[in-house]
Amino acid sequence: MQLTGDDIEQMMAEVRQTRADLAERAAEVDALTATATSKDRVLSATVDAQGVLTELKITGQSWRELAPKELCSKIVAIVAQAQQDVQEQAKALLADGDGPEGLDPMAGLPSADEMTAMMQGLVAQFGEVRHER
Repeated sequence: MQLTGDDIEQMMAEVRQTRADLAERAAEVDALTATATSKDRVLSATVDAQGVLTELKITGQSWRELAPKELCSKIVAIVAQAQQDVQEQAKALLADGDGPEGLDPMAGLPSADEMTAMMQGLVAQFGEVRHER
């Protein structure tokens, strides 16, 4: 199969558009947060897209009646729930997108060098390429 210069330009345009779409989706994922609240509504934890705790709220006075180990356990549980929630949000957001087959969106965006290598591999699959206009 011979590719013309126009074929290659079209392929590169598609790759650039896919990369822009993936970058936009990655920015949306990076902006995600999740908050989990304990059943008794005494504790709430908010995490960012990477699952890092960004806020912990303790309301009321009932937490003072808890043993330290029980309070810590509740905190760990709501942080874990918030982390799971943000992961599910990210997976749902990424599952809605149409990305290249074989690209794992949870692994992050390929670098420019990786994209170039992918394109070179694709072109190599087609054999010798002649630039015709």
